[in-house]
Amino acid sequence: MWKCESVDEATGQVTSPVDLSAVTEINNAMLSVPAMTLAYGLYRFTLRVELGSRHLFDAQQSTYVRITKTPIIARIVANGMSEIIRGDTTLMTLSPERYSIDPDLKATAAQVTIL
Repeated sequence: MWKCESVDEATGQVTSPVDLSAVTEINNAMLSVPAMTLAYGLYRFTLRVELGSRHLFDAQQSTYVRITKTPIIARIVANGMSEIIRGDTTLMTLSPERYSIDPDLKATAAQVTIL
């Protein structure tokens, strides 16, 4: 069974358990956590395996995962073209605030806030 805990990066101490109810299969050897489920920070994932009703075999292993911010994908025109050829008198509008995206936001969220 999988267990996830939030860890304080400064002290290495567990700060709180993390609810994995959004993950449907926590009793498998492989755990798949959907994107944008965890906030930025350090987490400890522990898998515990018990075999037999009398605990003939009981083992656990942990690993640490750091969730970090993804860089913004900068685009100045639609579809992020790398080369654009225009004539001398052709007007071209560059709109990075319109076409750049933040991969850490849900697709339906407003991508850019203009201040």
